[in-house]
Amino acid sequence: MSQGFARVERQRSFLLWLGAVTITAMCAVLALVTWTSQGVALEFDFAQRWPTVVGLCGLVLIFVLYMQHKHHQLAVLDARLRDMAVRGAAIEARFTELSFLFDVTTQLQLRLDLKSMLDLATQRLLPCLEATQSSIMLFDEKIGALEVKAAAGIDLPLVEGARVAPGEGVAGYVFSKGESVLLTPDVVRERFPRDVKPKRTIVGGLCVPMRFRGSPIGVMSVTRTTGLAFEAIHVKMLESFAEHCAATVVKTHHHHEMLEYVKIG
Repeated sequence: MSQGFARVERQRSFLLWLGAVTITAMCAVLALVTWTSQGVALEFDFAQRWPTVVGLCGLVLIFVLYMQHKHHQLAVLDARLRDMAVRGAAIEARFTELSFLFDVTTQLQLRLDLKSMLDLATQRLLPCLEATQSSIMLFDEKIGALEVKAAAGIDLPLVEGARVAPGEGVAGYVFSKGESVLLTPDVVRERFPRDVKPKRTIVGGLCVPMRFRGSPIGVMSVTRTTGLAFEAIHVKMLESFAEHCAATVVKTHHHHEMLEYVKIG
């Protein structure tokens, strides 16, 4: 990438030098055209020297057209290089986000306390996805509803301990349908009008199911109140992380069940 930008700069330097040389040459030609036996004369016989003047004007026109053509080529090349640089930076940022998420997954495997494990996941999701709020809801068979087990970011008092029934709101829809939802203000107003909060605006949100062997056990959500909306690549990343997190949750439950069985036995 840096070689491409260096090439563009070399081309620009070449055009500048070419322009300087051409202007110098044209000044010299103009001096020769206006030269007489008495010295330089600005008034000369056009009828005798019109071929020289026309030729000089033609050279000037050709040079100007050539410079415009090269400038257009350099502008196109510069735009392509900048677009490639932006794309490369975006890909690098996404790989960084993904590596952070898998790093969190590795740390989750080392924790057997479900509460601390879920708290860690929600806290790490904020910097990984540049979110302002994150939450994890697990389905509780005893009450037949999804319940927030961990949350991080803004509005914690309004989020902690919240419950929704399957099929209710964004989280209930994602859990019952097993489909991820990419949220924007328009999508929320059109598909989930009951979840619109007049005193709070979001620029984007994600809600993905937490599945273990194809069966949903909860949902994972992130929102942004500032910045840019989430993209499809973030959906894939969060889905992958949610599945790893779901497997860790199930393994933790099984571990505690085995410990209880051993104690009873």
